[in-house]
Amino acid sequence: MGSGKFNAGVLDVSEDYFAIMSFTAEKFGEKARFRDESEAELIREKLEILVANILTQVEKRDSRFRSTLVKSGSVYEGTKVCRPDEFDFMIRVDSLTDKPFLCPCDKGDGYVKLSLKSCDWDNCIDADGFFSPNLLSRSFKRLVSESLDDIQVPEGLAVYRTRPSLSKATWWPVYADLLGNSGKESQSGAMYFENHGPATTFNVQWRGGSSYKDLRISVDLTLSIDYSISKLLVPLAETPSAGANGILQRCGFHVVPAGFDSWRISFSMVEKEVLATSPDSFKECYRVLKVVRDVVSEKLGWDASLVPSYMFKTVLLSQLFTTGHCWKKELRSQLIIDLLELVMQGIKAEEIQSCFLPKYNLLSPSDHENKLRQCVLEEMLRLMRGMEMVFSKNQAREKRQQIRVLEMVDVLDYMISCILHGKNPSVVWNKVFVNIDNVPNSRKHGWFMNEITDLNCTELSEKAYLKLIQIWCFSEEFFRKLLITLKGELNLLAHKFKILLFMKKDNFERQHKRLTENEVTKTSLHQFAFDWMDDFVDCYIEDDNSTLPSLHKAIRPELTSSGFFQGVAEMATREGSGRGLALLKQKLKQYLFMVPKEYLLDGAVDYVSHIIVHAKEVLKLKLEHISIPELDLD
Repeated sequence: MGSGKFNAGVLDVSEDYFAIMSFTAEKFGEKARFRDESEAELIREKLEILVANILTQVEKRDSRFRSTLVKSGSVYEGTKVCRPDEFDFMIRVDSLTDKPFLCPCDKGDGYVKLSLKSCDWDNCIDADGFFSPNLLSRSFKRLVSESLDDIQVPEGLAVYRTRPSLSKATWWPVYADLLGNSGKESQSGAMYFENHGPATTFNVQWRGGSSYKDLRISVDLTLSIDYSISKLLVPLAETPSAGANGILQRCGFHVVPAGFDSWRISFSMVEKEVLATSPDSFKECYRVLKVVRDVVSEKLGWDASLVPSYMFKTVLLSQLFTTGHCWKKELRSQLIIDLLELVMQGIKAEEIQSCFLPKYNLLSPSDHENKLRQCVLEEMLRLMRGMEMVFSKNQAREKRQQIRVLEMVDVLDYMISCILHGKNPSVVWNKVFVNIDNVPNSRKHGWFMNEITDLNCTELSEKAYLKLIQIWCFSEEFFRKLLITLKGELNLLAHKFKILLFMKKDNFERQHKRLTENEVTKTSLHQFAFDWMDDFVDCYIEDDNSTLPSLHKAIRPELTSSGFFQGVAEMATREGSGRGLALLKQKLKQYLFMVPKEYLLDGAVDYVSHIIVHAKEVLKLKLEHISIPELDLD
């Protein structure tokens, strides 16, 4: 991929065709520009003050998080397009600079694990003894959330909060943890957070000015740890540019959170400096590419992040580092065409190499979304050549649904394989409990879960009681296993929740004795598990607005297929997503009923254990009034 060459020096095109491409590039270049530079600059200044105020309050609460605000991302590279609606800041944790030891990671050359021998950070060490990006990010998010009431928000900005009613929702105990909230109810709502890649993201509204009034702005805060270049464990790529080599030696590299237990090696500060000295037409090409990508994605109804702008930047930089390329403005349209073709080659081959780490591939081999990326690139090429797009929105939706079926095959294949071998699919649950939109709210049985998990009530409706009696045959065994699994404070909370549930059941039976005498058809554990999984699949496949489809990224690409779902992929691509989904569910039921009951119970215990870990703080508040009989000394 890195050896591809631009053809901008020799243009084998007619003058009319070249004129069309030049006009198209100019049109998208104009669209990329801010319509009000002065107001965009004002927004930037206000946001920098806001983030600086947040970091000051964070440090007051926890001195370990003394940090330096590093301005990064497209705004500061001069490549932001259309509107000032996204700002990236790196939060360099000063006390950790060059401190944690870098350890190899099985995810490849672009990733590491960290080992830190310091009692100051004991709460961020995971079960395997590594310095955890997940635990560090959760601590930071909680500190930012706590700081919200004490920070001075600059005039013209308003921080988005969750709706106050969210604290009444069934999943609030989990949501509170994912939002970094203490769990206490607030009339003004909690600060709304999401995790996107390595960043913790919150949103603000711009209420000043006129050109961008009411603009919703996302603010990414990415924790980072700096290292000198000599600490790198893997070889650097050979960069023919002496200037780039000098920048590498001066800036070094840093690591940023990458998922649950690993860190990604980043050279964003090097890239920022390289871009600062690059030709104007180079940055103009980059901006045009991002705009065309956004236009195509919107017309297809797909998220623009499907084709990350970093792919374009990487290929552009690889060409910038290669001598002999001409970056004249009059050749811009052909440069863009050539670059798109290079990116297309990389996506087809499922390999786009990092500019700095020769063995780090930006693409995951066998990632089904590469097929969607290829569609986007094809449509981008058509637009740049002055042609009409060929994919309709309905065709694009069906294509995406087909890909989601294929992704669901991978997720379910992994989960059932784990359960059949007596293992827990914990990597899936770790991905589920990242953002509140990832949590799979049940559509068919949500009403039931809402009633039995309601921490503010000791009553059940008749419908919920009957449903509970249907599964009571395995509920007691489930709680026995759960209490054996959980230790310490988590065990105590699970015990209290069990008492609350039994209290609800007993209260109903005391008030409605006639109903307890009725014969109720029992639901087997296997049927209950299938009903839950069936609902889970529907949430994944059908919910257009959910971030749940990112769940497949938790499954390692080298996973060997069990063959459980053979034929589903072919059915989905040949006869449509609906037929593929039907076959998927048919096979899911077939193989789920093969799993021994004990293994299913273990899987359920693992899932609920993750819920209790995340719900701990709210459970402590809500269940404080419940006493455990054998511990009650009054």
